[in-house]
Amino acid sequence: MKSILYTFKNFKFDILTTLSTIGLVSLAFLFWQNLLTLMLTSVLMATIFLIIIIYLKVKEKDFYFISLTKREDKEDWIGDGKFEYSRVSKCFQITQASPGCIYSKCLNWSDYKYEFEFKLMKTCLGAVLRAVNLSNYVMMQITKTGIRPHVLVNGGWIAWEANTVNLVFPKELSFEEWYKCQLVCDKGIIHIKMLRKNNKILDREWQLPQGVLAFSFKKDEEDTNPINIPFPINLEYGSAGFRNFGDEKALVKNVLLEKI
Repeated sequence: MKSILYTFKNFKFDILTTLSTIGLVSLAFLFWQNLLTLMLTSVLMATIFLIIIIYLKVKEKDFYFISLTKREDKEDWIGDGKFEYSRVSKCFQITQASPGCIYSKCLNWSDYKYEFEFKLMKTCLGAVLRAVNLSNYVMMQITKTGIRPHVLVNGGWIAWEANTVNLVFPKELSFEEWYKCQLVCDKGIIHIKMLRKNNKILDREWQLPQGVLAFSFKKDEEDTNPINIPFPINLEYGSAGFRNFGDEKALVKNVLLEKI
């Protein structure tokens, strides 16, 4: 049902333009006085139709719906790891995917809603946001007990525990259930909603870190004086996607990306 709804939304102007053209040509047939009038009317309608279609194709879209219920849904995703269609579950599975996979058509988006349905299979699911590339992004790691925000800067990770940022679930998530997650990037804040069958589990927000983050680099494992190198944080725009490390595993489907 969702696929049908968003397919119509995606092509609504094309459909309305086609219906309008058919209606106008039909009126021309009813009231035409001579063959020349009919021909001119038909050419005019066809020209208007063509101009509108070209405009709509060139115009940047403000939403994308990817059902992830068939193999070809992977076409516009970029990244590494096992992000592939599961014939048994009839959706996509994400595992052994580091640094992850992101959707290629909204790399320059800034403020947007990222919504998807998921089912935890093992450990967690990483939801990626504001990814300018696969070395710089925000990740909201969804575990059974809560959400652990991560920031990846030039390949270096900083993470926060769910209890320290008030993102603990009132009840543990089940490995048997499907859930819906909605993440809204609005300037420097990420609004987080978690639902199960339209019942709200979590409705919170998390402030993106600002300024610089310092990462410690050791020459080797025995180095007791690591070098601290600061990196500026740039999380103003970027695409969305998924990431799971090692044997972390989850199922995902019905992805919606929409500008706000």
